[in-house]
Amino acid sequence: MATKKPIYINGHFMTQSMTGIQRFSYELCKAMINAGEEIIVLAPRKVRPEYQLNCKIIKFGVFNGVLWEHLELLILLLNKRKPLLLNFGSPGPLFYKNRIVTIHDVSFKKNPKWFAWYYSLYYRIITPIYAKRSHKIITVSEFSKSEIQKWLKISDDKFAIVHNAVSKEIKPEEQDTPIQKGKYILTVSSLDPRKNIVNIFKAFALNKNKDLQLILAGKKSSMFNFKENDEVKIKSIGYVSNSQLANLYKNAIAFIYLSYYEGFGIPPLEAMSFGCPVILSDIPVFKEIYNDSALFVNPDNLDEINNAINRIVNNERLRTNLISKGLKKSQEYTWEKSAKIICDIINKNH
Repeated sequence: MATKKPIYINGHFMTQSMTGIQRFSYELCKAMINAGEEIIVLAPRKVRPEYQLNCKIIKFGVFNGVLWEHLELLILLLNKRKPLLLNFGSPGPLFYKNRIVTIHDVSFKKNPKWFAWYYSLYYRIITPIYAKRSHKIITVSEFSKSEIQKWLKISDDKFAIVHNAVSKEIKPEEQDTPIQKGKYILTVSSLDPRKNIVNIFKAFALNKNKDLQLILAGKKSSMFNFKENDEVKIKSIGYVSNSQLANLYKNAIAFIYLSYYEGFGIPPLEAMSFGCPVILSDIPVFKEIYNDSALFVNPDNLDEINNAINRIVNNERLRTNLISKGLKKSQEYTWEKSAKIICDIINKNH
């Protein structure tokens, strides 16, 4: 059932390139619009062109970052008589009470060294404040919920689990042929230290299959403290379009994703949706989300990682089994289901 009032959404995410959190924000906005909700997005003036939403978007202010969110957005909300603000990415004005926030994970608390010092410090300071002052906290897995609760001691009934899903915009096109031909293992990631890219490449260096390639799609971010290792040759193809990404998933012999810490992890689900068998680190959140649809390895055991690669490459029966289970898993999560949970939350808090 649609909500009676328009839903105001913090559109700060629309100034950022579309990676995990931004994709989550964008897809939920689209799904809510498709469900008949009246959405009003409040955004800085410099919105990126990839965000195409069929709804009212109010662009305002002179800033793009923290000052826009904590000052200019606050002033606008006060002028609009303090409506409920829905935040999918960044939290909104620090001391604004009438809001719902999303906390994807607490990696900045778990290991501050994974991030630039100012980033982890900022979120360690503001997260306890806005989390306790919000009506509801959305998070993306039971694991993330448990991590937030351990840290902030917030009651169970304040949380709602809203899963990620696969975007319909990620689809192959004939003109976008695979960027690398032949057999290859694919990983999709920024060079965030917690993504454990270094061990993927070290393990792959042990592989004796000379016909096998390893491809990294994604770009480096100044947000993270990543030190390149001279012994590891990173074969990066940089940022790719949605259709190129779809073709990479579709034509890879396997997808590998060995994060140390995640709130959910969208790329493995995308890979599964294109019939690509997946190798994952054996961290709790991946066991929760993906259970028996992936091959799990110790992210620090190079021999185990290399053996998993060889098993998938050489064992057709295993590949077929993982492909079948992965396709079923990818269909369990949809943006429509997640948007319905959001709408139910808003109906109770509007």
